[in-house]
Amino acid sequence: MSIDGQAELQKQSVQKLATAVTVRILNLNSSGNAITSGSGVIIQKQGNVYTLLTNLHVLQFADRYMIVTHDGLQYKPLLLSRSVQFGFGSNDMAIAQFQSSQQYEIAQIKTEPLQIGDRVFAAGFPIYQAHSLISTLNLGMQAFHFTEGRISILPAKSLAQGYQIGYSNDIVVGMSGGPIFDVSGFLVGINGRTKNRDPDFGGYTFSDGTEPSLMLLQQMLNASWGVPISTYLHFNSIRLNNSFRS
Repeated sequence: MSIDGQAELQKQSVQKLATAVTVRILNLNSSGNAITSGSGVIIQKQGNVYTLLTNLHVLQFADRYMIVTHDGLQYKPLLLSRSVQFGFGSNDMAIAQFQSSQQYEIAQIKTEPLQIGDRVFAAGFPIYQAHSLISTLNLGMQAFHFTEGRISILPAKSLAQGYQIGYSNDIVVGMSGGPIFDVSGFLVGINGRTKNRDPDFGGYTFSDGTEPSLMLLQQMLNASWGVPISTYLHFNSIRLNNSFRS
């Protein structure tokens, strides 16, 4: 098989996985109607309880949510990680849980570091249809979007809110919290920021308060940004250690 043929098979395999493990998170108003949405990825199952990973900003702006899985079933969250117990410090990361007797696939987490040039895939549910302001909320899970790209920048220190994966994939509003996979289908991070954000709002300031050089800033502007899965692993390890000690 040619190299191009192998690459296409890898893409199809990861896309099938992404379709199965990526969820849509609906933000509901007081009447129970969806007003906006984000994305998430299923990372764990214990009994009938599934845990998903998303961005904190996906869960910050509504009091009620609904989790929608790839089969169109809707679940009320059992837990949202806005509590201190399940926090991720100042990082734009959060978890939610739902209960189901259905069998859903689980994303496998990669522990090895990424490299510049690594091929990656990003998935999620855009809020708007392509090149328009027409909502996709009425499309449900048909709005699923899958993109291919490569790791373009890996700064030694993270940007504010834990962003440390710069990649060439085009992501859009609504894909926040959705998964970033490597070519083998391992979860390496979650989407969070689109390309070409206004630098005057501090989106490209490092977590220690320093600013990038103009040359580095231009690279940053040309990249989408995600929070690495290592952030989840770090804080999850702390929680497990604290639980063991108590």
